Amino acid sequence: MKKLLVIMCLILLPDAALADADAVPYALSEAVDFALKNNPRLAASGKDVEIETYGIDRAKAERLPRVDFSSGITRYRYPAPVTPISGNPLAGAAFPEFDNTIYDMGVSFFLPLYRGGRLDRGVAIAEIKKRIAEDTFQVSRQELIYNVTSVFYKIGQLDRLLEANEASVKQLEAHRKNVELFLQAGTVPKVELLKTETELAHARQNALLTRNNLESAYEVLKTLMGIEDQTRKISVVGEEPLVFRYSPEESTARALSQRPDYQAVLKNQRLAEEQIRLVQGKRLPHVYLSGGYSESSGESVTLKENWNLALRLSLPIFDGGSIKAEVNRARKEAEKVKEEERTLRLEILREIRDAYLNIENAGERIDVSGKAIETAKENLRIELLKYETGAGTSADVIDAQTALLRAEADFYQANFDKHIAVASLRRAIGEDIYKEEVSQ
Repeated sequence: MKKLLVIMCLILLPDAALADADAVPYALSEAVDFALKNNPRLAASGKDVEIETYGIDRAKAERLPRVDFSSGITRYRYPAPVTPISGNPLAGAAFPEFDNTIYDMGVSFFLPLYRGGRLDRGVAIAEIKKRIAEDTFQVSRQELIYNVTSVFYKIGQLDRLLEANEASVKQLEAHRKNVELFLQAGTVPKVELLKTETELAHARQNALLTRNNLESAYEVLKTLMGIEDQTRKISVVGEEPLVFRYSPEESTARALSQRPDYQAVLKNQRLAEEQIRLVQGKRLPHVYLSGGYSESSGESVTLKENWNLALRLSLPIFDGGSIKAEVNRARKEAEKVKEEERTLRLEILREIRDAYLNIENAGERIDVSGKAIETAKENLRIELLKYETGAGTSADVIDAQTALLRAEADFYQANFDKHIAVASLRRAIGEDIYKEEVSQ
């Protein structure tokens, strides 16, 4: 008989329970670590750093000689000299050979010597762009960690809320049985049973909605973690509270010194200044060394060699105001970046203030809702006793059950809000939540 009961329990076991047994558990640090390794958006941001690294190589290559090989065949209508005339044929020098088809090949080189400081400045600009890309990557990294953390704690909140909703359903089901017994005994009217069934249906609907929200939260977490297998089941384990250690003044100072997006704006200011100097360098002389070696021949003429070497200088005299327009544009870009820095600084100050206010508010709500749960539980116990002794009504029991569920929902929401407020504060400061948690 016992074996038969075990078999029946396994057959009737809900699919969700079986799915939970197959789910891979993740602690917060494990979920974050998996996301950092597999999130495609973060990987794309990392490629930007590699791209800017090649930009540095290209800027450095501008300072090095450029050597090219060239060859070709040219057909002329009239015979052309295979090599330029050297000397005076009338004075006895060899007269150059002519042919209609000229074959040539050779190498040439170009070496910039001075470009108004633009060569070194180009390298400096490329290096600044790489550092900005690194800061942007850190912003993406911290944003991903914050999002994973938020969804992780949201799952914990919804999981507890689901337990509270299911407990409410069980309580109302038990209450309905009592109402049915009293109705059969003729001590209560049928309207009490109808009201109880209505509230029970509403409680079941809330439980289904919460379960759906929980499954959606898991899908969001899987997306953030970069899990492509849609059939893969995961679960979250452990919810150690995040902590913060700084005063508002210390938080502001740390944010302005280490927050990556603010550091990127400061680097953009330096970049804008370098761009102004780079454009101004176009007004200065351009000095370069060039040369080449080539060999030419005709269809019936052997190869003839030739070479050249030149030191040249060019200086812009009049360009129609093109350089001036570029300089003015670069200056306006620098002014724009300064305003962007001021805007971001104000946003950082606001984010820090809001985070501290939210932490304080959530802490107070946790205390209030925690006491409300105890009161609601005691009130529900009393109303159940009153109903069982005939001194209460079904409406009082339902109201007490609703009040308990609402108090529990408020408590779980307040806890979630505090977790997120702390995470928001640490993101506003520019702390890497994941690294900080690992080091603790």
